[in-house]
Order: sequence, then structure tokens, then C-alpha cells
Amino acid sequence: MNSNKTRENSLNILIISEGKYGERAVKIIGDKFNCDFMKLNYLGDFEDIEIDKNQLKEIEKYDIVITYILNPDLTYYLLKELSNKPLFTIVGAWAGEGFKKQLENFGNVICPNLMCDFNEEDLKNKLNKYPQLKEFLKYFGAPKINLHIKDNKIDGVEILRGAPCGSTNETMKEFIGKEYSEKTIIDIGLRVQHYCRAGKLRIFVEKEGKKSKAGKCLVNGINVI
Repeated sequence: MNSNKTRENSLNILIISEGKYGERAVKIIGDKFNCDFMKLNYLGDFEDIEIDKNQLKEIEKYDIVITYILNPDLTYYLLKELSNKPLFTIVGAWAGEGFKKQLENFGNVICPNLMCDFNEEDLKNKLNKYPQLKEFLKYFGAPKINLHIKDNKIDGVEILRGAPCGSTNETMKEFIGKEYSEKTIIDIGLRVQHYCRAGKLRIFVEKEGKKSKAGKCLVNGINVI
């Protein structure tokens, strides 16, 4: 399986968490870019939150920040502090459309429904101002996969872009050598739900589960050759 593992040392990415989520993404993103993990230190609640000033200075050095913070007040305060910086923030955990709008109003923020459900079209108004996003989207976001078929079997898988949680790679490698059929494509969409991390976050309630959406994102990104 070709997963395009060339490392791009020019981009520096930081994953910020309260400690519970995000470590898996560090490994996956770290295969392509310089990627670090930070457990955020802070005091207080609501409008009285104070984030470690040394950490804030350290965060400013990165090109892209990805947050997996479940505390909405902490997320808001952090992004407000970073809103006038040249970095760009991808919010991996958020709750409600109103809160999403608040965060994205900072300008250098996107709150995707899933980390495998955004692409150049979603960021078209940001790409010129934040060119680091173009580099990130070469490898991470909505899946783009070439499925090579020979003698009605999956002869090879070329992953051009995948989920930062690693679910795309883990799923697709299981189907090399399998018979190609409509059922196989359905099975791929179901299997990725086993590896998908989005359901663990429970960030807001919806009619369609996040893992089911992740399955659709993967299937929609398959190009048969």
C-alpha cells in the first residue's frame, strides 16, 4: 500500500489537549510533518481562565494548531489569545453551531464536523492568507484514495490524503487482495468506523453518528483505477 510517506520538514504542527485526546494524531501527522503534543496548563473557570504564559509563547511558534479540548471556555479563551497570530487553528472538539460560529469568527479558525471531513473547498477563503493549510491538505482531511483493480481484485491502494487519526490507512490495508464489488465498498465504509476516533469525543448530539459520517467520507473519497 502506498501511503505517500514523504516527510515535509517545513511545517510545524502542535496538537493541544487537556491530556485525554490527541496523542494518536501526533504519531500519524508526525509521519509527514514536525508535530508536537502539549497538555495545556491553566487555572480558573469561565471568564477567569488563565493559561500558562510560557505555553502561550511556545504555541505562537507553530504554523498549525489542532485542539482536542473538551472545555469550551478554555477553547474560546485560547483561540482568542491566538486570533491575531499568523498561525491557523483546527478545532477537533466543539459543541454546537453557535459556539462554532463564535470560534470561526476569529478568522484563523475552522471547526470541521470531522477531522476527515474538510478540504480545499471548505478553506477556499483561507488558503491565500494561510498557505500552510495547502501543505496540510496534501496529506490530511477528506480522504482521497486511488483503488487499483486487477482481475476484479484490489491490487493496490494509493492513499493521497487521509484522516489524521490514522483510520484511513488502517482500514484500507485490510482490503488489499480482496474481491472488488459494491459490497466491498460498503464493507470499507463500515470497517473504518472501527478505527474512527470521533465517536469517543461525544462533542455534540446529532441524528447521524460521527462514525457513520466517517464511513461516508472514506467511501466518497475512493477513485477506482
